[in-house]
Amino acid sequence: MGFITTSFPQFPQFTVFISLFTNIKTETSATIKSELIGANKDYDFCFLNTNHIISLEQLYASIHRSILNQSNELMKAKTLNTEIIFNLSSVNNIMDALKRFGVDESCPNLIVIKVLKTDEIESDTLKELNQHLLKLLDVDESHNIELNDEILFSKLASVQKTKKLYKLNDATYSGNESELQAELTRLIIGATLLRGF
Repeated sequence: MGFITTSFPQFPQFTVFISLFTNIKTETSATIKSELIGANKDYDFCFLNTNHIISLEQLYASIHRSILNQSNELMKAKTLNTEIIFNLSSVNNIMDALKRFGVDESCPNLIVIKVLKTDEIESDTLKELNQHLLKLLDVDESHNIELNDEILFSKLASVQKTKKLYKLNDATYSGNESELQAELTRLIIGATLLRGF
């Protein structure tokens, strides 16, 4: 199974489920979009394309900020799933964030996130959730791959497009390829935190 889970020390009451799927059919992506618009409860997940996600830290920063905003009743979006998408963006516009980070028919790879209440998770909950996603996405387990920094940065994200999106083309880097991911991640998180200032 290709899913991972994480939690944050400040929010032990929540467990975050994250799973990565590759080679999703265009028709399936279109279906997901329409079901999300129709608020179908079977699709109550945060669906992200992988074009601009370069590291797990970038993802975790957005999820953490979204849970914090929800806890403080400061969410800009109507749902936590949309708030996570919004907090990946450096632009103060939810529709723009959905367009850039949400389901995109031209991107066959999807990261799927669900924030669960820790005390409601039973022994099979996470596996069942992943099985449910395999059915929704109409793929077998070979399309559900391990999510890690190397896969995100080297295989799935477009680093050039990501630099352009966050206006980082003119930023200076150490020149060390192995450190580029970490440097870009810091700059991206900084750009999202400074959004609106």
